[in-house]
Amino acid sequence: MRIFKFKLSINSVCLAALFAVVWIILTESISLWSVAAGIVISSVCVYCCHRFLALEKIADVNFGRLFLYVFYLVGQIYIAGFAAIKLIVVGAKADIVTVGTDIESDFLKVLLANSITLTPGTLTLDLSGDRLTVLWLRDKAGGPADMDGAGREIKGKLERQLLKAQKRQPQKRQP
Repeated sequence: MRIFKFKLSINSVCLAALFAVVWIILTESISLWSVAAGIVISSVCVYCCHRFLALEKIADVNFGRLFLYVFYLVGQIYIAGFAAIKLIVVGAKADIVTVGTDIESDFLKVLLANSITLTPGTLTLDLSGDRLTVLWLRDKAGGPADMDGAGREIKGKLERQLLKAQKRQPQKRQP
């Protein structure tokens, strides 16, 4: 009976190295003991992740693109913040809309829902399959909410960036 059912891969080594660097930064020490502890602890963390988490659910995600997405999201949060301030000053109306997504990965769908919630002026209420129910602020002077326009405005840029992080390209939804 094998105790360690862990297949060493380049991704695992890179992840352990990244964790070790984070450890060194957080401990603010480059002593031999600190570096050794960082390597051991990060290796144990990577092993536990592979052993106890369902990593096959995130196998179709490009984490390099996802790393860049974090910076993109921070920028979008600031842009949406200023837009929300303008909406509140001129008068805003809250609507609940249901929008679809082309993202196939459950992990990326949840990330999209959380990103929408982090963006000022929007709040994800529900995620079911490929449909998101979102509470969003829109211009009070505007007409009734156009579902396609609302979907583009709410998730458009975020979804496009997350689609780039998906290894397998989605097939277009049927209307």
